[in-house]
Amino acid sequence: MSEKTLGLTKGSRSAGDFQGMLRSPSGQLLTSLHQESKWEEEGGWRPISKDRRKSHRMERDASLVQLLNLLDPDSLVDKPLDESLGAPSVLSRLDSDSFGEQHSTLSRRGVALVGGVSTCGWYLLRLMLRDLFQGSLGGRRRLDVELHALGTCHALGWLVFLIRKMQLPAQNLPKYCSRALAASLGFYLHDCWVLRGTLLNSPAMFAHQASVAVTIASILRSKGVAWLAPALMSLSVPTLVQNLLLLCGSLGVPANRLEVRGLRLLWFASFAASKLALVPLWLQHCDSPELHQPHLLPGKVSYLLGLGLNIFFMLSAARDLPHYLKPAGSIASVAAAYAVPLKGARAVSTTIVASVCLGSIFGSYLSAPVAAILALLSSRRGASRRLKLLAGGSCAFIALDQFLPMPQECNPAVRYLLPFLRRVKGAFRHRFYPHERLELKNNRHYLLAVTPHGFFPWGVAAIIIDLLEQGYLPNFVGASVLGALPVAGRLLRNFGYRPATRTEVQQCLKKEYPRNVTIIIPGGIREMFCVRQDIEVSAANLRAGFAELAVEGGAMLLPGYMFGGTQLYQVASGWLGELFEQLSRRLKTSVTLFHGRWGTLLPYPHQLGCALGEAIDCREMRDVQAVQKLWVERMRQTFEENK
Repeated sequence: MSEKTLGLTKGSRSAGDFQGMLRSPSGQLLTSLHQESKWEEEGGWRPISKDRRKSHRMERDASLVQLLNLLDPDSLVDKPLDESLGAPSVLSRLDSDSFGEQHSTLSRRGVALVGGVSTCGWYLLRLMLRDLFQGSLGGRRRLDVELHALGTCHALGWLVFLIRKMQLPAQNLPKYCSRALAASLGFYLHDCWVLRGTLLNSPAMFAHQASVAVTIASILRSKGVAWLAPALMSLSVPTLVQNLLLLCGSLGVPANRLEVRGLRLLWFASFAASKLALVPLWLQHCDSPELHQPHLLPGKVSYLLGLGLNIFFMLSAARDLPHYLKPAGSIASVAAAYAVPLKGARAVSTTIVASVCLGSIFGSYLSAPVAAILALLSSRRGASRRLKLLAGGSCAFIALDQFLPMPQECNPAVRYLLPFLRRVKGAFRHRFYPHERLELKNNRHYLLAVTPHGFFPWGVAAIIIDLLEQGYLPNFVGASVLGALPVAGRLLRNFGYRPATRTEVQQCLKKEYPRNVTIIIPGGIREMFCVRQDIEVSAANLRAGFAELAVEGGAMLLPGYMFGGTQLYQVASGWLGELFEQLSRRLKTSVTLFHGRWGTLLPYPHQLGCALGEAIDCREMRDVQAVQKLWVERMRQTFEENK
């Protein structure tokens, strides 16, 4: 296409000034694989055919375009067209609505940006999987399992994507393919980083993953070829089966099990089919101009290199196929074969159930603020009916919670939740020291004074679960404002919460079995701001009021130190921590900046333990100062003996 054909005059800008949108012929690459002249004869970057322009608009990802324009406009090949640059003469020949529309094709800079962000996303997912498997597996096995699990997540995502594409009309095939390829680019780049150590001794797998990454990058840099993605990524099927096989090997499942042999046969068949999936597409569409654009050439070369490696793999597998499908050895029982996976599954399920329970507890704290925000949003003009119903239901639920009478002591019905509560205790691997079981007398009243508080006293929650298992219905005291919180206050009261006032503690110390155990944390808010990740910190030796209450009630004062409670959260420190500490003292409740596991409200996975010292009989010791001093001595003694 010449300048005369396009209607450009000497006073207007040249075709090259349209940022690569219009291209003039530059010769052919005389090969059957790549003929650039076919691409240029059909209009190049801006095709003449309306059908091709319609196909390009279908694969355009508007969300990706908006996001990259926000982050880095140079990440896209196309730039918004300025009509002042002689565009009307061009638009007279080309469809104006498609000519001025930015396509989601990436530049080299865009591939680097999208690939880098996607790689970081996959690495974060890997860290989450590592954290999930931390308690059930160790060493090299955990590394293998987390990488296999990461590959399984990627393959499952593509499998769902492919199934959905099969249910849609053919013209919708390119839709959202660019977005899916951008996510996969990061996965293969992450794989290349993981495999970098194999470059010298066994580079085949690295070369294969790198070839797929280059092919994906070439498709993202090309226009009108996103429809190749489902055929290219059909390799997710054998990859999924392969990761399952590798996972079975890492977990010690014998290869001669029938299910493992079935997976091997499925892998070989799907591997052969998927690796050759693009060949018939090429034979069918080899004359399509989009398949001969310049940016697609590296992808073709890398695909051919990967195809060569895959054929080599298939030939090697075919030679060993009989032995591969029927390995020698006696068949192990189900219990023996799946001992390690079942153990790991129990640990993972415990983590999941505990996370749901802990998330529900923290979620109850946010119920009132969420209801208030929904009410404000629904009061705006033009708010949807659904939003109004949601806000009304939330506010009605909060009002009902405040209207109904609050429980005054631990509800016996919470024992029905013990199967779930045990999972919470199991996630923390909580136990008592020096004995695993807390042994108390039913005819005495106990004041269990434990320290430190930590940011959130999950150690106390574990103690309550232990006591519930032994048949007790314990009391625990905390900041008075906790009982006034909507939903959260009712939940805490059902587990035995009482306000930390002198009168309430005195009443708790008069209750008979099974309510004869009361838990208190003398350090209080001060200890919340003494959280350290490297050492254990307690400030309970500065308090004596609990000792006076124990003497007045003639209770058994039981010193306890909660190990691990200060390692569950990262809390603001320094001048910012001091500011929040002063604010918390004025409000008589904890207010601070913090974060937990994965940056959420969930605590970090850390083992908890409560070291108990020798009980102090306050019927015999009546001096408050002596009782407080002895409590500190025995608390320090049990700390030193069990740390």
